[in-house]
Order: sequence, then structure tokens, then C-alpha cells
Amino acid sequence: MTESARLFPITSHTLIQCIQQGDASERQLSLAKFCTLYYPAIYGFARMRGLSVDDAQDRVQDFFVEVVRDDLLAKFDPERGSRLSSWLMTCFKNLDLNERAKAGTRKRGGQHEFVSFDTDFAERCHHIAHVWHLTEDSAQDLALALSLWRSAEMRLRARYLGTSNESLVSDLLPLVLAPRWPEAPALTQEQMASKHGTTAVRLKAFFNRTLRAQAERFFAEEAALANPGITAEEISELWRMLRHHAERAT
Repeated sequence: MTESARLFPITSHTLIQCIQQGDASERQLSLAKFCTLYYPAIYGFARMRGLSVDDAQDRVQDFFVEVVRDDLLAKFDPERGSRLSSWLMTCFKNLDLNERAKAGTRKRGGQHEFVSFDTDFAERCHHIAHVWHLTEDSAQDLALALSLWRSAEMRLRARYLGTSNESLVSDLLPLVLAPRWPEAPALTQEQMASKHGTTAVRLKAFFNRTLRAQAERFFAEEAALANPGITAEEISELWRMLRHHAERAT
């Protein structure tokens, strides 16, 4: 398979419209969504530029402060044909060059800490991109797709919380994106079924017909929420990209 076409970032300017045109409450929620969604991609870019973990965290925090405080997104013009992710990387590169010239950064946790970033998740995304030798563009796309999948996965866990299938879903979710059932030493389907007091036939039906279908639907819903106006074809491409990289990991 070839690496993903860069579809998703093209539609992301719709999130900016929500930030710029919504009321105060909608603007704040949209800003938080934007920062959470794009943090892994910007962080990975910082690491690819040679910054250490600590310096990348500091520099990316500075960048999102600039996005919020200085309304940086108001300067983005999708009509000029640039992709949002590419434009953001250019803005970050300029910030990084300025900070390197000044030989100093602001410290994390200061007065500008306005959203909680998951730095461990961002570092894992960067590690995947590094191990698989992805280009900057593909690494950005994968980080964005993984962020959406994480939100969908959290919704799935919440969906089965407190139900008889909670433990089963917890064991099956790491396998949802994989192209096939894992080999030993992982549990076989029969062993997994026995562990959860069901039959292999019922487990297969639940896994393939229910859980996987729900996972893809929740992912599509998360993509649409993050990017109003994204097409079904673009969502399918994101899902295919996730499945492809899950296959490479097995």
C-alpha cells in the first residue's frame, strides 16, 4: 500500500471557522479541540526537527499559546490553496527559529497553561513515524488520525462501561484495527471466548459484526465533529490509513 493521500488536513479549515465565528462558549470548545487534535502532529514535527522531549514540549506549548493569545489562525487563508497542517508547520518552524536565535524558551506549567496536553501520546506517535521512516506530511496525517481514533476508542469503552461485555471489549479493542487475529503468544479466539464465558462463534460475531462496525462508525463521527464538512471518502481514507499502519505494526 502507498502512504495516505493528504486529504484530512485540507478540510480542517472548517474547524477554524467554528473558532472564529462561534460564540464565546463554542469558540473556547473549538480551540480546545483544535489544540488537542493538532498537538501530536506539531509535537512530532518538533521532534523531527531535532528538539529533545523537554524542549519539544516547551516549544509546542509556546506555539499553542501564540495560536490562542495572538489569534494566529485568523491569518490562515484556505482560499490560497495551502493545507492547514503544512501552514501550521511553517508557522511552528518560524517560531522555533526565533526561539533558537534567542536561545531560550518559556517553561511549561506557567501562566499560559490553558489546556492539558498528552505528551506521552504525542511521543508515541512520533516514535511510530520515526521507526517507519514516514515523511513529515505522512507523519502529520497519521498523528491526526491516531488522535481521532483515540477519541473513538474512549467512546467505545464508555459505551460498554458497566455492562457484561466491558471486560471483553477491553481485551478486544487493541485488535480492532488489526487485519487478522494475532498469533501466539496472544490468546486464540477459543481461549479468549473461554476467558469471558462465551463461545468462539459468538465472540467472532460480536468482534467482527458489532465491535468493528461500531469502531468505524465512532471514528467517522469523531472525524466529522472535528471537521464539519469532511466527506465520506476522506473519512474512509483516514480509516484505511489506520488499518494499514496497524497491519505494519503486526
